[in-house]
Amino acid sequence: MTAQHDRCEFFRAFAVLAICFTVGQGSSAAQDFKVELFSGREVKALALLAGGAKANLCDLRRPRYCLALEPGTKARCFRTGAAVRCSSPDASREFQGFSAHSTSLFRVTPEFRKAQATSPVMLSKLEIRPSRSGLIVVVPTDLESYVAGVLAGEAAILRSLAARQAMAILARTWAMRWRGRHGAEGFDFCSLTHCQVFRAPDVGAVREPPLQQAVRETQGEILQFNGELVDPYFSADCGGLTEAAGNVWPDRARAYLVSIHDPYCAGSEHASWQRALPLEEAEKILRTDMHVPLRGPLTNVTIAKIDSSGRAQILLVEAGMARQIDANEFRYAANRRLGWATLKSNLYTIGLRGDSLIFSGRGLGHGVGLCQAGAEQMGRMGYSTQQILAYYFPGTRVAPLSTNEADPIASSEHFEIVFPATQQEWVQQTLETLERTRRELGARADVISGRVRVRTWDTTLEFLRATGQPGWAAATNDGASIALQPLSLLKRKGILETTLRHELTHLVVHRSRASSVPHWYEEGLVLYLTHEHIKPLRNELSLGRNLEEAISKPRSEAEMKAAYALALERVRKIADQRGEEALWRILQDPTGKELHRLFDQ
Repeated sequence: MTAQHDRCEFFRAFAVLAICFTVGQGSSAAQDFKVELFSGREVKALALLAGGAKANLCDLRRPRYCLALEPGTKARCFRTGAAVRCSSPDASREFQGFSAHSTSLFRVTPEFRKAQATSPVMLSKLEIRPSRSGLIVVVPTDLESYVAGVLAGEAAILRSLAARQAMAILARTWAMRWRGRHGAEGFDFCSLTHCQVFRAPDVGAVREPPLQQAVRETQGEILQFNGELVDPYFSADCGGLTEAAGNVWPDRARAYLVSIHDPYCAGSEHASWQRALPLEEAEKILRTDMHVPLRGPLTNVTIAKIDSSGRAQILLVEAGMARQIDANEFRYAANRRLGWATLKSNLYTIGLRGDSLIFSGRGLGHGVGLCQAGAEQMGRMGYSTQQILAYYFPGTRVAPLSTNEADPIASSEHFEIVFPATQQEWVQQTLETLERTRRELGARADVISGRVRVRTWDTTLEFLRATGQPGWAAATNDGASIALQPLSLLKRKGILETTLRHELTHLVVHRSRASSVPHWYEEGLVLYLTHEHIKPLRNELSLGRNLEEAISKPRSEAEMKAAYALALERVRKIADQRGEEALWRILQDPTGKELHRLFDQ
């Protein structure tokens, strides 16, 4: 089924936009990032110890309101209400949030609400803000220092310089590709695997020279495909066969992220593994963690479907009745409950031995992109950095960082938004509205797999050039992603939330729609579900045009609004006669008689 473009119109305030905006110029590639330290842990307090030079703690809103720590002086900082209090032997200050900076390194020691051992870190600057549960700790860093921190967190086990250099290029590419991923939270990246594992220097530790060498010798280098930054995925061990990205995340299918045979990781420690999972424990995972409605005790789990790389995709659960579940979701749930490497990958077979399921597998991680175990072996065998990257990312090339910076990307659980810096003020509201609408759609939204990509622009002109939409269109979607006029413009016109609800509902309805159902019904159902009110500019369609033609290819704004109003009227009539559930059933599985009525209108 070909995805039909949807147009969410400016139904209020004005008819046609005057295109009088200036297209923004590309900015130079900024290399300053903000990284959250201690992500996923509740920081109760911080101890700061000044080093060989004075450290200044200054309010983020009032830069001249500071607490000075003389060399060797210590301060303890903790949340108090909506502020942060820092106390030293000489003075005490209360900040709405503060930055700490010094010309020499100072020691930062966190205290967590739950007893967790951690080493103090050495920094020359950081930012602290209060959160609901404690403190948010953010370190500003330049690009190359960020890459070094990622290598310390993600590639410390690698010994081959070529493999480390390949990882440095991927880490740098990822940073530029996903800058602003947590922009709505006030920083670019977290320090967990959700972004890239980032480790700040520990007290007394010196960055391992080979890691620094890998960063230095690849400085400014990124990986491109057809002139664009790649999605630089990597995993610890692919088990001899990398995974196609589209098999794991359907919205991430890429020509360079395909399944390839990898003989180089054959001798790794994860080349073969086995895990016994008691049926009782597996049943807890299914019932409690995944909320699978089992009708009886769990008796077996088998593989119902594998993907093109041989990895488990669908599992068949036998518990009073047979039920299919997603293999990825089961692995994640099992690892959350029993430990992150309980089921190391989806490249396994399952056997039943007594009261236990026996998982016999290969590899560690999702298997997409670069295999660290294979890259390490390739490096030891004399392959170059470029050869390693070309092997795992076919068709790509190493290139110098462009002077034009990619737009940042912010993300939530189910959405990611690419936006120019001018639109950042409205990004969090956009993500929250989309998540709220998704929850309101409930189980219907499950037809959308992976994160939905949203794109907005600086100006209306850029939106029109990128999408080919007419001037009255506020947004459009292609059945997979959403494109929006500038968020600032939608907000100013009072239709930002209405537009977002319309577009997301349209994605759900579009993916649920049987190919035999006419487009006008899809449009009318979206308008009905989002409770939109449309006042047509005139009541009649153009002479000789039926509703389906006017919906699919409107000749004017007036015809389009008349068609939308008519489609909504007809869908509302069906709902009044048969109820809302009947609307969904007709959308997904209409009878021949129902189709005849739809096309006869």
